Amino acid sequence: MTDDMKDTADYEASEEKAIADGKAAFKRAEWLADRAFEKFEGFFAELRDCPVSPDHYEVFLVDGNGTKLFLSAWSDDYRQGPIDGIAMNANDMATLIHTFPSSINIYMACQTWVEENKMGEIMNGFVDGLEKIRVPHAPWNINKGKIETASLDEMISLGIPNKGVDFGIVMTGYIAKDKVPNLDPKPGQPIVGVSSTGLHSNGYTGARHVLISPEQAESLESNPEWRKQYRGRFSLHDRPDILEGKTVLEAMQIPTALYLVEAAMMGQKFDDRDIYGVNITGNGLHNFNRAGQGVSFEITDPFDPHPIHMLLVQESGWDVEKSYRKQNMGMGFAYVFPDLETAEEAVNLINERGENTAKIAGEVGNLKKSEDEMRTTLHKHYEGNEPVDFVGY
Repeated sequence: MTDDMKDTADYEASEEKAIADGKAAFKRAEWLADRAFEKFEGFFAELRDCPVSPDHYEVFLVDGNGTKLFLSAWSDDYRQGPIDGIAMNANDMATLIHTFPSSINIYMACQTWVEENKMGEIMNGFVDGLEKIRVPHAPWNINKGKIETASLDEMISLGIPNKGVDFGIVMTGYIAKDKVPNLDPKPGQPIVGVSSTGLHSNGYTGARHVLISPEQAESLESNPEWRKQYRGRFSLHDRPDILEGKTVLEAMQIPTALYLVEAAMMGQKFDDRDIYGVNITGNGLHNFNRAGQGVSFEITDPFDPHPIHMLLVQESGWDVEKSYRKQNMGMGFAYVFPDLETAEEAVNLINERGENTAKIAGEVGNLKKSEDEMRTTLHKHYEGNEPVDFVGY
């Protein structure tokens, strides 16, 4: 990689600048309404006062798949990607516990070949994902909102000519104002961790570059500038021993776990505003630090990383802190509960449902007097029992 070429895996600083510039631009339009619930600024979902239903907040999510979409073109399988797109929104909504999704709006930018040959496959994938977030006894079904496609052959590419597609997904919902989580964790409250399925939909730029060999990249990336960033040892169909029989492609392509139904079922069962969720997505364990004041989050019994996580660690040379910041490392979601009895009931509910696995993973602690930023501490990990701190967000 040349000195003047940016490593696209290091995107965090670019995103921070983009967000700051966007907020500055909106400040120019003082007439624009801002009905935001300020307490949730920086949390996983945006809450807004609802002009037509003053007893509810509108809930807004927007996201896409990121560079995991490359795997659709590489595998010629376009049905799994939409499940990830649904999950990226639904799992953020799940953190609110009492929110029911109301509508889904989808924008798809495609190359013509995809639009003509893969749209049925793509839309069936979206239906697959939506079926996975149908909440039992919900007050309404999800509304099929606006669906838009655009033929953008010159702009959209996934490395392989004619195979490009990108998704933009907006999910909305409603939450009653008297059901909104307090987001006020207290020392001693238990943390329940929930298993992930694999890499989910985060960190795929780094993962692709670390794992895929330059030789394989010759057939996957037509742009020589991006092709230079691939520096791994594997082809897509290699089966490293650590992956326990899966190919590299199969292990990377496993769809993101979905947590919304479990979260809503807990809201229905417990009706307790001291319960809230944490989506362990981009920035990893730092996500715990999005809520609370003057507390720490002590993770004493995490899930084991998946084989694909350990392959990434092996090939990248990442230390423990970077691994748990870049990836979910086996725990894709978590909850904070008011007491152990409720937490244990929730663990049983999730495990009996059978889609994901849950366990008590730690508890809320106290910050030290010398600390002024929220902290999550991982007390046990794949290298041993040396605590690793994740400070701030």
